[in-house]
Amino acid sequence: MHGFRGERLLMRIHIGSEDRWEDRPLYEAIIELLRREHFAGATAFRGILGFGASAKIHRGSLLRLSSDLPIVVECVETDERIRAILPRLDEMLGGGLITLEKVHVIMYRANLPETERTDSWPIDTGT
Repeated sequence: MHGFRGERLLMRIHIGSEDRWEDRPLYEAIIELLRREHFAGATAFRGILGFGASAKIHRGSLLRLSSDLPIVVECVETDERIRAILPRLDEMLGGGLITLEKVHVIMYRANLPETERTDSWPIDTGT
């Protein structure tokens, strides 16, 4: 998928591990939405410590598996596709933060054997 290279948007969605959407973890629902919409990929990261607008510290401990730990869902896609999905994400998020930033994709491909790769990592910075 060489056409994915170039200027894209990185979307980060900051939520809590206890946030829910339709009786399931919100981060799972978001990942599944992005997959259904054929986004290039998405990853959910669980934080070990954090706080948000409430200024309440959320932390993991050995005695508890979770204490509404911070979750960040990231994906990289085209500007148009990210902006098109924002209204649906707005419906799903009761609280949280979504950020967007421009990124430059230099490589995106499936894990191919060396014999099937057509190029190395050509970096075109556009300058």
